Amino acid sequence: MKIGEIAKAAGVSTSRIRFYERRGVIPAGDRDANGYRDYPADLIVLLRFIEQAQGLGFSLKEIADVEINKGEHIVSCEDALALLAEKHKAVTVLIAEAEERKARIEQLMQELQASRDETAPVRM
Repeated sequence: MKIGEIAKAAGVSTSRIRFYERRGVIPAGDRDANGYRDYPADLIVLLRFIEQAQGLGFSLKEIADVEINKGEHIVSCEDALALLAEKHKAVTVLIAEAEERKARIEQLMQELQASRDETAPVRM
């Protein structure tokens, strides 16, 4: 399949496919005699997997490190569960850190508001 056909079927741009090739996330397409890239149809499943994984917060390096199988389920359930559990733990930590920062910001805002109210001139 040509790059445009693969891109359309997978719902990604051709530039994204080229980017994934340069980063080593997907194998490079074979070149025809005319120089056009030719890709196997099963690349569609891999591209959809990459897009889904990125949407869940996985980096391209993390994705590239995953052992890819052939077929509809390109990652084993055991591997997928382990990776998702690890990402879930990381996201939980990030949420806790963000909530702590939010509380500190709110506290500082309250202190500044109180300070501003105490020093504001009295209006009549």
